[in-house]
Amino acid sequence: MSLDLEHAIGCNVAYRNVCHLHPNGKNFVKAVGGVVIVGDLNDPHEQTFLHGHDDFITCLAVSHNGRFAASGQQGQNADVIVWDLESKQQMYCFQEQDSGIACVCFSFDDRFLYSAGDSVDSRLFVYDVTSGLIMAWAHLHPNPTVSVMNGGFVRDIKRRDTHEYQFAACGGKTVSLWHLDADRGEMTSQQVGYAGKQTREYTNVAFSTDYEHLYVGTKTGDIAVVLMKNRVVQDFIPCCGGGVTSLLVVPVQGSARLVVGGGDGTVTMLAGPSPLELREERQINLDGSLMSMSLSSSWVDILAVSSLGTAFLLRTKDLLVKVHEQVSSGPVYDVAYIAGSSTQFLTCCGDGFVTLWDANDYSARLRCPVRTRSYPTAVCGTQDIIICGCSDGRLMAFDSAQGQNLWHIDNAHKGGVTSVKLASNYRFVLSGGAEGDIRLWELRNKEMVAHLQEHKAKINEVHLFPKDQYAISCSRDRCLLTWDLSQQKRLTAHRERHGGINSLAVAGNQTTVYTVGQEKQLTYWDLRQADPIAVYPLDEEILSISISPDDRYLALVGSSFEVKIWDLQQHRVISRGAGHSRAIQKVAFSPDGKQLVSVGLDHAALVWNFYT
Repeated sequence: MSLDLEHAIGCNVAYRNVCHLHPNGKNFVKAVGGVVIVGDLNDPHEQTFLHGHDDFITCLAVSHNGRFAASGQQGQNADVIVWDLESKQQMYCFQEQDSGIACVCFSFDDRFLYSAGDSVDSRLFVYDVTSGLIMAWAHLHPNPTVSVMNGGFVRDIKRRDTHEYQFAACGGKTVSLWHLDADRGEMTSQQVGYAGKQTREYTNVAFSTDYEHLYVGTKTGDIAVVLMKNRVVQDFIPCCGGGVTSLLVVPVQGSARLVVGGGDGTVTMLAGPSPLELREERQINLDGSLMSMSLSSSWVDILAVSSLGTAFLLRTKDLLVKVHEQVSSGPVYDVAYIAGSSTQFLTCCGDGFVTLWDANDYSARLRCPVRTRSYPTAVCGTQDIIICGCSDGRLMAFDSAQGQNLWHIDNAHKGGVTSVKLASNYRFVLSGGAEGDIRLWELRNKEMVAHLQEHKAKINEVHLFPKDQYAISCSRDRCLLTWDLSQQKRLTAHRERHGGINSLAVAGNQTTVYTVGQEKQLTYWDLRQADPIAVYPLDEEILSISISPDDRYLALVGSSFEVKIWDLQQHRVISRGAGHSRAIQKVAFSPDGKQLVSVGLDHAALVWNFYT
């Protein structure tokens, strides 16, 4: 009996430079929640998961030779971890910094790792990758530092390399050049000067291939060009709107070439005979701010990731675009399989989209937007129709083939829709709301045909019995109620002693029900009896459960970031799966029982293989 992580759908697109092409040209490395994933560009089923962080990974770097990766996280355990990408194992875990890591960068020869903390930590560390020791540290300059980039060796007045390493950092209105004396373990910083009175707020840095110029992106959408010989800004080159969010130098013999990602969703190619003569050569528009760009080792392709979760492969020659993958860019609140299908499932995301995923290649077949200033919170669907409930109380329906908005019901529930279930005859939909109402809607005329009001608090889940005449619901008010929908009356009532009920699962016999909630226990109920059949203590508050099609197992998820499999015959947890880094909101077994999907506040949907 085992639970194996098959695939992770997600990317930390709220942070910059968390997706990189591997120098081998075959793989890519990205951060999903607190997990580093090494994936295959051509095979979506090939993923390796590197576990070590317990909160969001905020920065990621891959060494130039492709052997190492480094990742830093936010939170109490703001560790920097160095990974061996050949053995897929953790090499070092540096625990020197607190609060969060803003950016990491390898030196040009991969000997050192530069790690800049956030504005609270206010420290910059240099680690020796070969020995795992601290080489030097200093207070951040500037503070905060938002971008760090290696710059080869410091050069003397005749532009000859010295023994000191050089790297650049920027943040706020300051650009600093750091010098590292590896022999003495000392670091010093020098601020870049300005020729005129112009000032900018800086976002990222990149060195020219010969290290004679430094390009610095700004929040006003232009590029500052710094001459390294005198460390003075020579010119500002306008290129995009919304600020420069990512910056790449493309090596070209005898000329300068720069690719700039903008906050307005543009990718701009700047080219010229020298860095001071760069001019716009080509510009394209993508679907969101470009949060990450990575150049292939052959200099032919760029992997660009937008703030909406779309990864693009761009050709450097002409910026020809190919969509590589799409992921959710916000917290995921609900998951449900398409009725009768084990290869398609739906998710509700805080980015405002209901997404239909294909489990064969983990691609997003449909992305259905709800209206602005709201997001989907509950979903169900068939091969013909998708129905979702939204945070603003609206019910919406989409076509499963094209994703077109078919109809909507405004103000279906005051305070938001919390649960939806579609009848097996596809004629009705049952919905629960934040204020304790349960309503039955006829799909033909969009009219409410039943209104059940006995719950006194938020409905956490509703469930329809097979013939659609009866339903069951659980609520924050500690009650588990069954209903006769045709008569619009309550049939049975069961109550937990102290805490609200978060989720329920109904066995195939239609009389046994399992519930979990705030009391941190799993309760077995027989609907024909007033008291529970059995109660088993748990070590966390479970937020969602799902029962396997053969009624032998329960999947439990909650605040511990683990997916647990509970054996209903042995009455214990028999398998655990780690992969999430925030509370898991929902879990669902596939109709064939071979897989399950868990979704959470870490912006990730994880697909698990379940072997019996």
